Amino acid sequence: MKRFLDFLTNSPAAVTFAVLSVLGIVAFAIPGLHPFAWIIGLVLCLGVIIALLLFHGEWRRAQIQIDSLRQLLSTERGRLDTLGLTHVDEEVTALPDEERAQRILGLLPDSAGLVQSLRLDATFGSLEVDELEPLHTFRQEFAKSSFDNPRSHTAFMNLYRAAEALSIWVNEETRQLASDKTKREIRPGDSRKGGWREYTEARSRGESLGDRFVYARWEFNQTALELGLVA
Repeated sequence: MKRFLDFLTNSPAAVTFAVLSVLGIVAFAIPGLHPFAWIIGLVLCLGVIIALLLFHGEWRRAQIQIDSLRQLLSTERGRLDTLGLTHVDEEVTALPDEERAQRILGLLPDSAGLVQSLRLDATFGSLEVDELEPLHTFRQEFAKSSFDNPRSHTAFMNLYRAAEALSIWVNEETRQLASDKTKREIRPGDSRKGGWREYTEARSRGESLGDRFVYARWEFNQTALELGLVA
């Protein structure tokens, strides 16, 4: 009960909804107002719509705050990881962050492979199986990795989340071509419950994820260059 009252107190939308509910009950309980019930009902419906829009706005603001907190937590975690590091031998020229950055950019080069294909054609007419393998490898190999430098760690996490989302989309929304096992295509509408409308939505989402992945890779590369992790 206390949590419910706290929610009513802290949520303008909830207060609006509660007030409208009380007013509706009171208005319909008065016999003299029954001839105007339809007008009262219309006003209450409009009020409920406004309350629902307020609910939606509060939900969006809460989601934005959650995303910001997650990003802050990721950055702070990168800073904490710098504490208590093991001693680095002076003869070792490549620092851990450098090795990770070089490995990632080697797996996902921009002058060839999947990144280049997405830059040249992001319509997903077909995908090369060989080009997708490094994407899945990156997702598995760096699932529990982190960077010591907060900036590079943030850029890495953005890239990893983008690659993970694209990898999941590929696994769920595409299939191997029957005539060519070296390529994959988006599952056509006639094989989907939602038909071609679902196909169009899946393709649009794939294009968005592809653009996000290419940008995240570029952002990671720029950060690595600025920090001297790669030449």
